[in-house]
Amino acid sequence: MKKYLLPDTVQYKANLHCHSTYSDGRFTVEQHKENYLAHGYSIVAFSDHNKLVPHVELKDERFLPITSLEIDMTERFEGSWLSARTYHLNFFSSDETRTEFIPVERAYDVDVANDMIRRAHDAGFLSQYNHPRWSLQSSPDYIGLEGLDLFEVFNTGCEKEMVNGYGDREYEQILIAGKYPCPSATDDNHNACQSLESPYNDSFGGFDMICMPKLEYGEFFKAVKNGDMYASTGPVINSLYYEDGKVHLECSPCRTVILRTESRASRPVRSFADDITGAVFDIDFNYDWKYIRFECHDIKGRAFTRAYLKEELFG
Repeated sequence: MKKYLLPDTVQYKANLHCHSTYSDGRFTVEQHKENYLAHGYSIVAFSDHNKLVPHVELKDERFLPITSLEIDMTERFEGSWLSARTYHLNFFSSDETRTEFIPVERAYDVDVANDMIRRAHDAGFLSQYNHPRWSLQSSPDYIGLEGLDLFEVFNTGCEKEMVNGYGDREYEQILIAGKYPCPSATDDNHNACQSLESPYNDSFGGFDMICMPKLEYGEFFKAVKNGDMYASTGPVINSLYYEDGKVHLECSPCRTVILRTESRASRPVRSFADDITGAVFDIDFNYDWKYIRFECHDIKGRAFTRAYLKEELFG
């Protein structure tokens, strides 16, 4: 029997990390709506720093604004701020009209971060861990985080600023540790150069594709909670399903498609050009794997699925 790993529904393009003139961004939320619609996006999370501002006035049949904010917790450091480690977490409100976040303690401590994530969940928020490399964090800083819904595997702003926007290895480490947030690829755009044509433009680089039957706020939260999404910096995954012991993947033209597990066991399909549009993977590794996940690579970038546990496929 066919079991869809990505629901066979409409895919809506999203940027889940965006800054506007409500904090340190250079564009208004109205400008962001116009710009993102022009580039094929339907969803933008306005995650301004440490303030929760709903923008329901922007919502229409083509565009869904997500009420969110970004909380930072930076270590006290005697040297330059540039060398200080920091936690940056996005929180997405299930109530699109909400204007107040929960009380927070912005101390640099994993237990403080976990308490915030737990209380935010209780208050109806989803959570996302942001840009581990820009944050100068290593595995002891993020492996201890509990209850994350999303984990940034790519951040356009960090790529433009540092040429170091990926968090794919960090994401793999947290999966191996037995924690399974969805991957997210975002812009974290501040638009400091104020030109969408500039090579320093930090918009339209990373995106998430959210699988849901219609563009509605409640459907968005349901899809993210269920893991009905994937992250990308280029490729599009058109179909992903399991049937008769094999996983079938269809995608936009790519040069590499790979099935990964938590181990060295993997199954790559490769070409010298972007001419792979599908692959079929036998998942009998003769090895007791915990999860499988998929990546697609083309000349522009990479797409990442979440980890699918063995119980999800066979349960």
